Amino acid sequence: MPETKKGEPGSGDYERVICQIKGVLGARLVTEPDGSISEIHIMAVSGRNPKQIVRDVESAILVQLGVAVDHKKISIVQVELPELPGEVAEEGLSYTQGDRLRLVSINLFTRGLETEATVEVEAGTGGTIYQGHAFGPNAPEYNLRLVAAATVNALEKCCGSNWSIALEDLVWVEVAHHRAAVCAIILVTHQGSEYLVGAALADGDDRQAAARAVLKALASRCYHAND
Repeated sequence: MPETKKGEPGSGDYERVICQIKGVLGARLVTEPDGSISEIHIMAVSGRNPKQIVRDVESAILVQLGVAVDHKKISIVQVELPELPGEVAEEGLSYTQGDRLRLVSINLFTRGLETEATVEVEAGTGGTIYQGHAFGPNAPEYNLRLVAAATVNALEKCCGSNWSIALEDLVWVEVAHHRAAVCAIILVTHQGSEYLVGAALADGDDRQAAARAVLKALASRCYHAND
């Protein structure tokens, strides 16, 4: 396997960036002896236009890694995922008003200079669990924002292709001598975009508060978030 020059992204960096893209289940790179990319193979869920996934991959790699990739080197295979009760689903149908969201788990994993946040959210009465991920610098002051971003990622998978959600801001305030998380997200639909705000008391667990604030932001529009 060719060595990566210092300062240049390696295969793991590319795969990490690609796997953040909505609908992507996994990615593998094939490289030349000099380390340049010859092929990018991606497994994605059905339901998204393959051309849109390719464009998303090109844009994500360019923005996050500063590398321009020829779209002809990217191949997409799409698979159907069964949504069975209790299973972790990567992509789901759009949920409607009245469906419930429940926070299942929050985990932070540190690898050298990078931290990964993983959040699981249960949606609907069938018990389908959606797992979201977010990556960022290994800095304690950034961990809570990663938790919020991973929660947003889980909700995007839950909502399917009809909605797009992004984390706009996460701040902490004092309310009645209690610490609270206040989250702002932007929701984009075919009808346009809107900002939603949610808040949750920390009660000694800042990670839970950061994730619950995101759920409550979405609940303020069309969900009933289950604490």
